[in-house]
Amino acid sequence: MNEKNSNSIADFLKFLRDTQMEYNIVTQTEYEADRETQDLLHRLELENDSYHDMAKLAKAMKTVRCKRREAKDAKIVIEPIIQWLTENDKFIKSLERLLGEVRKAEKSTTNRHYIDKTDILKEVLKQREL
Repeated sequence: MNEKNSNSIADFLKFLRDTQMEYNIVTQTEYEADRETQDLLHRLELENDSYHDMAKLAKAMKTVRCKRREAKDAKIVIEPIIQWLTENDKFIKSLERLLGEVRKAEKSTTNRHYIDKTDILKEVLKQREL
C-alpha cells in the first residue's frame, strides 16, 4: 500500500522521459521526411522521367508528406510538455530525489523486526501460562 506513493512519482517521471523520447523521434521523423521531400522534388525538377515513374514519385511524395504531417502534429502536441520540462529542470531533479527518499522510507517499513528491550513480555506471558 505504501508503494503507491513511489509508484505514482515513478510513473510521472517515466511519462516525462517517454515524452522526451517521443519528441526526439517525431522531430527526427519530420526532419527525414523534409529531406525525402527535397529528394523527390529535385528528381521531379531535374529529371525527365516517364509518366509511370512520375506517378510513382507522386505517390511516394504523398506518403512522405503524410508521414511528415503525422510527425509534425505529434510534435505540436508534445511541445508544451517539452517546454515545461526545459523550464522546470530543477523541479524534475527534485522529484527524482524525492522518489529516492520515498522508496527508502517505503523499504524501511517492510519486514520490520523488533528486538525486546526488557523482560516484560516474558513476565506477562509466563503469568498467563500459570
